[in-house]
Amino acid sequence: MSRADVVLLPGFGGAAEQPILVKFSTRLEALGFSCRRRAPKRGKLTPGLELETAWLSKVLAEVPGPHVVVGRSFGGRGCVRLGKRELVSACVLLGFPVRPPGKPRPLDEAALLEVTVPTLIVQGDDDELGPLKVLDRLVKRNRLLELHVLEGAGHSFGRQEAAALEYAAAWADRVLRGK
Repeated sequence: MSRADVVLLPGFGGAAEQPILVKFSTRLEALGFSCRRRAPKRGKLTPGLELETAWLSKVLAEVPGPHVVVGRSFGGRGCVRLGKRELVSACVLLGFPVRPPGKPRPLDEAALLEVTVPTLIVQGDDDELGPLKVLDRLVKRNRLLELHVLEGAGHSFGRQEAAALEYAAAWADRVLRGK
């Protein structure tokens, strides 16, 4: 029996088979996690966070926890909204688009401040969709948030992708073991 159920959500317009999610779920399964890459029935994650959050709650209710939710970019926006509910034990956000240029997202910032479970944000230092100065301020205000910065990486992580996934997998393993 696996020790945790992990649900992985793609980025905006991405499908469940998004390559970064396939790689990450393979790494997590090697650590003993049960992984499910999911996207809504229409096949791709698109705007409509309330609908996406309701859909994700149903997915999590299918299997007893503990649950870890992983969101790539836009998928992370739904994850943090569940990070204050009992269905979720931890969140991993791979490139969180907290404040794209010219598009403040106060609800996303508020959601991060309200998270009540351990939450890892893996962010490139050159990610214009999630400026580090915004994330740093939020992490300082919520002790359950951890920010791991990838030097020289943008929103898609590029050459830093393997390092990002390795760090995130080790973090999930450590957090769920309670060490």
